[in-house]
Parts: sequence; structure tokens; C-alpha cells
Amino acid sequence: MSRCEVAAAENSPACLVQEVVQRFGNARIRVQGSSMLPSIRPGDEIEVQPIPFHEIETGDVIAYRRGDRLFAHRVIGKDPGNNPITRGDSLPQADAPVLESELLGSVTAVFREGRRVSLKRSPTTRAAGELFRRSGTCAALFVKFASL
Repeated sequence: MSRCEVAAAENSPACLVQEVVQRFGNARIRVQGSSMLPSIRPGDEIEVQPIPFHEIETGDVIAYRRGDRLFAHRVIGKDPGNNPITRGDSLPQADAPVLESELLGSVTAVFREGRRVSLKRSPTTRAAGELFRRSGTCAALFVKFASL
């Protein structure tokens, strides 16, 4: 039995999402963290669809699992082994390269309060991401005011 099969038997959210994507071709997940501010906010829903590992490109937002945790971060490059390197838009440091076995899929849509919002990064969202990378307080204030 694989690690994910064991964890799925224990209702691990990361493994359950992986199973849904594999069986049904997509999954919708409610985001809890703030690492992708301002593009993706806590409470948004993301749609994840499978993507062949070799088709991942810089700028894509991908979902992957590490242990029992789910991540949806933007691809900022690739390592010498062609594994994607990701980082949350509001985080200062890159993540460890994503392995093919960790990949859940590509984030193809974001829904906020039932409406689809763009994943494209405008100059304004890029600037906000830079500000949030430098100041956790700014990110926290953004989340607070955006929820009003």
C-alpha cells in the first residue's frame, strides 16, 4: 500500500484531492492560506486539473502535495532536472523543487464569492505581491480589509 493510500484511508485531505483529480479529471478546493496573495485569497476556491509534468511552464500555478499538506504556488523556474520550482506570490523564498509524484495538477480557475477571477498577474498585483513578500503586516491588513 502506498503512503497516499494509507493516508487516504485516514481521510488525508491532500490524498483525497489527489484521488478526486485522478478519478474525475478535476477538483475544487477552498484555499485557507495567504501565500498567493493577492492573486488567490483565503476563502477562494481553486479548480485543479491534471497536467502532464513536462508541460508545466514558468508562470503556471500548480497544485501539489507534500506529505499531508496541499500547496498551490506559481512556477518561477525549473531545476537542472527539469522539476518545477515554485513560490507563493507573497512569500520571500522559493519552495523545494516539485517532484512528479507530488503534482496534483494545474490551477485552471479561481472563484471568489462564486465569480471567476483572473489568475493573470497585472502590474498592480505584481507590485502588491512584492509588497506582501516584504511585509507580513501588509498581507494581514490586505486580508482583513478584503473581507469587509
